[in-house]
Amino acid sequence: MSARIQFILLLDAPLKIAVSLTQMGRKMNKYCTIRYLLLLASLTGFMNLVYLTFLADLRGTLELYTMQRSSSSVLRRQIASIQVDADIKAATGPSLSYLELLNLDLKDLVQRYLASSQTIAKQYELNNLQEEPQEEQVLVNHFYLPRCLPVPFLLIMVHSNPVNFMDRESIRLSWGRGDNPVNQGSWTSPERSWKTVFLVGKTNSSKLNNLLRQEAQVYKDIVIGDFLDTYRNLSLKTLLGLQWTSHHCKPKYILKTDDDCYVNVLSLVQWLQEYHVTNGSRPLYAGNIQRDMEVVRDKTNRYYVSVMDINRHKYPPYASGGGYVFSASLLPRLLAASQEVPIIPVEDACFGLYMQHIGIKPLHNSKILPYVFCDGAKTSLNERPICHLRDPLVLHGIRDILQIQTHYNVLLMTFLPTICSYVDNQSFSKNFQQSC
Repeated sequence: MSARIQFILLLDAPLKIAVSLTQMGRKMNKYCTIRYLLLLASLTGFMNLVYLTFLADLRGTLELYTMQRSSSSVLRRQIASIQVDADIKAATGPSLSYLELLNLDLKDLVQRYLASSQTIAKQYELNNLQEEPQEEQVLVNHFYLPRCLPVPFLLIMVHSNPVNFMDRESIRLSWGRGDNPVNQGSWTSPERSWKTVFLVGKTNSSKLNNLLRQEAQVYKDIVIGDFLDTYRNLSLKTLLGLQWTSHHCKPKYILKTDDDCYVNVLSLVQWLQEYHVTNGSRPLYAGNIQRDMEVVRDKTNRYYVSVMDINRHKYPPYASGGGYVFSASLLPRLLAASQEVPIIPVEDACFGLYMQHIGIKPLHNSKILPYVFCDGAKTSLNERPICHLRDPLVLHGIRDILQIQTHYNVLLMTFLPTICSYVDNQSFSKNFQQSC
């Protein structure tokens, strides 16, 4: 082969390689679009998820075997060992056995809830429809008054209607009791303990009053007042709670809320403990603060207050009644103020008057009732992404079995916060106001 031919062949080889590379580049450019890259990333993520799930299942086999033998005790040990996933060094995260145990406990709570709804709840509904007039009776009986030992760090006073048995039952089965298995773990301690009591008045039905006394005797978490349970007597209900707490319980802090409100109690006691460590000597009165609220003078309005009771056009700032927390050390002064300040039928404004009388200014907390004044018919709580229920300390508009479901979901989102990391960044989630 001549030198000329060899030289042409030497030039031709790189040329062919260059053409091949160009053609390959064109093909690669076709498949390197954002669409194909996203598809590849999704496939890779799915394969990783399958691998992590398989690995977690291997690690949790022994625990899955033992959970049927003693779900409650194992659950307590599991939750006590769970840490926020940001602190978990292993890539697998919490074992599947933890979620399985939590699910078992949820099923047990739901079954107990359904059993109650098919038994005593039917009697409450029936007696509510067949009220019978009778002479007023004194219902207070020390035999079934709540017990407050050991003394809790936080006392939760829940305003409840006598007929709302299932609301009280759902609270007992979820956030209301610190001894529920789902509320046990490394975050619980005497410094973060809590107790829930329900404040109710009497009714015009002797059968319903009798059911209420039986419930109080069984659960020992109900304080019954000697007044009719009506809206305009809500201030008397709050005063009943202050009097009972002053005589029978000595907590550090008190939360007043309603039976249609959900309390993120684990986050609340943590916030209160941090406040107590840094500002324990400073009296606390915190909630969603209402300002420049006008006094209603229309006698047909449920919020009507006479000039004789309050001679001003606007109320002083006060915390909304769905949920406010205050220092229990203020009880003696608040009870003294109740003897000097007229009792008005607007419960939260009345309590605000007591606080103003003793010189305590309210502290706004945006995590207490954050949505109640901004959600309308088009943006109700039910329309919100579930991850919006994780951070608030008190939520209004949650009743019955939704208390149990919400508490379960909040626990998951609290201990596995990355669950909500995707939702928080989505445009549909940002369309909702986080607070008002």
